[in-house]
Amino acid sequence: MLYDYNKFYKKYPVNQHDLTLNHSSRHAMIASLCLGKVLDIGCGTGNLADYFFGDYTGLDISDVAIENAKKIRRKDASFFVRDCSDLSNFDLSSFDTIILSEFLEHLESDDKIFNAIPKSAKKDARLIITVPNGDRIPDESHLRIFTVPDLRKKLSPFGKVKFYNWPGAIGQILCTVDLGQKNDNLVSLVMVVKDEENGLERAILSCIDFVDNIVISVDSKSTDKTLKIAKLYADTLKSHIFEDDFSKLRNDAHQGVKTKWILVLDGHEFVSKKAELEKYLTSSLDGLLVPVELENGFIFHYPRIYRNGFYFEGKVHERVSCKKTQYYPGFLIKHGRLGVQASEAILFRRKQADEMIPRILEAELKKNPENIRAHFHLGLFYQSNGNFKKALFYYSQYLKYSKNSQERWFILFHRSLCLLALGRLFLAFHSACLAESEVPGRWEIPRLKGLIFFQKRKYAKALEYFVNSFKNYQGVVLYRPWPRKLDYTWNLIGECFYHLRNYEKAFHAFSRAAQLCENEDAKKFLNDRAKLMYDIFRDSLKSY
Repeated sequence: MLYDYNKFYKKYPVNQHDLTLNHSSRHAMIASLCLGKVLDIGCGTGNLADYFFGDYTGLDISDVAIENAKKIRRKDASFFVRDCSDLSNFDLSSFDTIILSEFLEHLESDDKIFNAIPKSAKKDARLIITVPNGDRIPDESHLRIFTVPDLRKKLSPFGKVKFYNWPGAIGQILCTVDLGQKNDNLVSLVMVVKDEENGLERAILSCIDFVDNIVISVDSKSTDKTLKIAKLYADTLKSHIFEDDFSKLRNDAHQGVKTKWILVLDGHEFVSKKAELEKYLTSSLDGLLVPVELENGFIFHYPRIYRNGFYFEGKVHERVSCKKTQYYPGFLIKHGRLGVQASEAILFRRKQADEMIPRILEAELKKNPENIRAHFHLGLFYQSNGNFKKALFYYSQYLKYSKNSQERWFILFHRSLCLLALGRLFLAFHSACLAESEVPGRWEIPRLKGLIFFQKRKYAKALEYFVNSFKNYQGVVLYRPWPRKLDYTWNLIGECFYHLRNYEKAFHAFSRAAQLCENEDAKKFLNDRAKLMYDIFRDSLKSY
C-alpha cells in the first residue's frame, strides 16, 4: 500500500527537512555538486531550491508538498506533481543533473528508474543520490535499506561512481554517478580489523571519496559491532583467524584486489590530508611513503599506499616489499587507539605486542644476526618499556650494519635519549653529535643537546642550544620523533633564565610559551609562572 505523503505534508511544517543539521548540510552538499539544469525527483516541499540557485525543476507525488513549494520557494523554480516511481515515459534529455535524494528507500523496486535513466538522460548527465545508511534512519515509509557496496554494484554499470564524506555521512550515503564515464579503479582500501567499532567508520569515511573498492577482513573473535559496520561499506567482506603472523593477515586480505594501488588503514586510523593525490597515483614506483602520526606526535613515513602485486614480509612490524618508493608529504594518516578503541582491546593489543615482538624478532636474529630491521624494532621496543640498557645493545647492533642515513639519524637520536635517561651525559651528547653528522640541520638535535646541558645544570649552554632549535629544516624528513611544540621550547628557555636568575627574560619566555600553548590548563600554569617571574623581578628592583 502506497504511503500517504499528503497526510505527512499536512501534518509537518513545510521546512520539516531543514530542521536538523544533517538535512541542511545535505541540501548544501547536493547543491555544490549540481551541474547545469537540475531535475529534483521526489523534491518534497522543494528545500533544495533554497540552496541551488540555478535552473531548477522539482517533482513530487504529493500535491500538498508541491503547492507548499510553489508558495514558499523562489518564483523562478518550477514544481510539478508527478509519480516518479516509473520514469519509462519521462524525457530527461534536457537536464544536466538528476537528483534522487531520500527517494529510493521509499520504493519496493527501482528497476523502472534505472532502466529508464540511461536511455532517456543525457549521455554525460550526473546523478546525485542520497539514501539512509543501512538502518540508521528508521521510518515507517522506508521499504528498503541500502549500503555502500549495494549502491556501487548497482550504479557502476551506468558511469563513474563517487561516494562522499560529508557531515551526515554516518546516517546518510551521498554519491554521484557521472553517466558514461569509466570508473577509475585506481585505489582499494584494505583493512584488517578486530574490535574497532568506535573508529572503523571514521577510518572508512576519511578516504571514501577517493577509493574505488573497499576490502575489510574482520577477526572472527571480534565481540563488538565491527562486523555490522563493515557490512555497510565492504565491497568484499572477509573473515580471518589470527595465526601469529601479521603479514599473512594483510596478504590474505588484499588477495584478489584488482585496482592499481592499495591503501592500508587500521581501524583506529584515519586519513586527515590527501593533497595532490591524483598526481602521485600516476607514479610508476612501487610505493608512496606517506606520513603516519602517532598519538604522541611521533611521525614516521611508510608505504601505506603501494602498487598491487607487492606483499608484506615479517610476522611483526610487517613491511611491504616495495623497492622503489617516493616521498609523499601531502598525505597524512593519523593513528590513535585512545578514545577510539575499547580499553579491553587496547590492553589485549599491548600484551600481544609485548609477547610477540621480542619472541619473534629475537628468533629472527638467531637466524641472521645482521637483520637490521629486527635490531631497529627491538631497540624501540625495549626503550618504550624503560629497559634502556637493552635498547642500547640493539641500537649499537643496528648501527653496525645499517647504511640508511635517515634511519641512522633516528636511532642515534633515540640512543642519545636512552643515555640521557641513564645519566650518561657525555655519551648522550656524543650520540647527538653523531646524529647531526648523519642528517645536518635538524632542529631536534639542538633541543636534545639543550636538554643534556640542562640536566648537567649548564644553563647558559642549554639556553644557546634551545634558541638554535628554532631554526627550520628544509630537507626530507622520514622520522619526526618529537612534535615541534614551540611553547615547550619557550618554557625550557624560561627555565634556563630562571636558573640564571634573569627573571625579566624568564618572564618574557614564560609569557611567550603561554601565548603559543593550546592547552588551557597548561596555559594557565605558564601564565602563573610568568607572573611569578615578574613579581620577583619587580621586587628585586625595589631592593636597589
